[in-house]
Amino acid sequence: MDAIILESCNSTWIIDTQRLRFRRILKDVEVSAHRVTTEWRPYCQIVFDEHGESFTVTLTPDGTRRIRSWRHRADCAQCGGHITTEFSLDELREAVNS
Repeated sequence: MDAIILESCNSTWIIDTQRLRFRRILKDVEVSAHRVTTEWRPYCQIVFDEHGESFTVTLTPDGTRRIRSWRHRADCAQCGGHITTEFSLDELREAVNS
C-alpha cells in the first residue's frame, strides 16, 4: 500500500493513496486498552496548504463534504505544542492492515 501518515493534534491519519481511502487512530482514546481506530472512509482528493500546515480531505466528487485538519508540530498553533501520543510500528501496521 502507498500510504501517507500524517500527525494531527488529536489523531494519526493513515491515507491509502492507491484505494483513495483513509482512517484515523484517535489519540488519548482507548477502549479496553486498545486504541480507537476509525473505519476506512473513501475520499476524492487531498489538498495540502502550500503556506501552512493545514490539509483538506474532500469526501465527495462535487466537493460539498470536506474535512480540514492541521499537521501537528512541536510549536503547534492549534494545540499550543502539547506532546501527542506516540504509536508503535506494530500499532500502525495493525491499523493499516485491518
